[in-house]
Amino acid sequence: MIKFFRHIRQNLLMENKKNRYLKYAIGEVLLVVIGILLALQINNWNENRVLSNKLHNYYVNFDKVLGYELKNVKQFSAIVDTLVIKNKRSLELLALNDKDSLSKLKKTLGALGTSYSAGFHIPILEEFLDQDYLTKIKSDSLKMYMTAFVQVYNDNKSFDTYLDNQYRVTIEPYFNKHINYALVAEKKHREGLVQGGPPIDYISFANDLELWNIITFKLETLNSQLGYLKGYSFVLEGLQRQLKKELD
Repeated sequence: MIKFFRHIRQNLLMENKKNRYLKYAIGEVLLVVIGILLALQINNWNENRVLSNKLHNYYVNFDKVLGYELKNVKQFSAIVDTLVIKNKRSLELLALNDKDSLSKLKKTLGALGTSYSAGFHIPILEEFLDQDYLTKIKSDSLKMYMTAFVQVYNDNKSFDTYLDNQYRVTIEPYFNKHINYALVAEKKHREGLVQGGPPIDYISFANDLELWNIITFKLETLNSQLGYLKGYSFVLEGLQRQLKKELD
């Protein structure tokens, strides 16, 4: 094809047909430009098709993962709610400030010594974000929910860090000095523990401001954790609805 065009140019020059040669040269340039533009268009179309297929596959996998995640959030929220109830009960028993009430702390203090991190980890989400696919989402509604999901996902991970630090810095040191953990541990945590050791002086807790504050801060943290979980669940449900619309 190139030799054919070259042959035409040579003939026009040899025949001294400059005007026709100029028109031909312009036409040839236009053909080259059109060819390049067409090639770019086809390449863009192919890239968009590949990207669209990749996003579709991610949406399918997200839809499956979010179903399991919602179930886990509800189960975890129920566990945290139980800890809230028991820590409230501890404060109520301390407030009563009598021997019989203080002795009942044996059944509730274990909740203070129990700390659960949500530990949410969704590898496919982090893979999606690492490849910057969030900016490639075309649906504004889906992009909005996905952005909100990323935010609450990261917020819960940050809160897990705060929860762990609270336990390590304030709660565990107090237990080490004042409470025999084996005697008050939650039932499911007693397996493997050795019962015995120094008894717990529950009466001494009556005017223990440090214990009162530790339980109060713990309760505040647990309530915040429930709030984070509620928000996480709300966004998960919204994102799942948007994904189903996109897939349909």
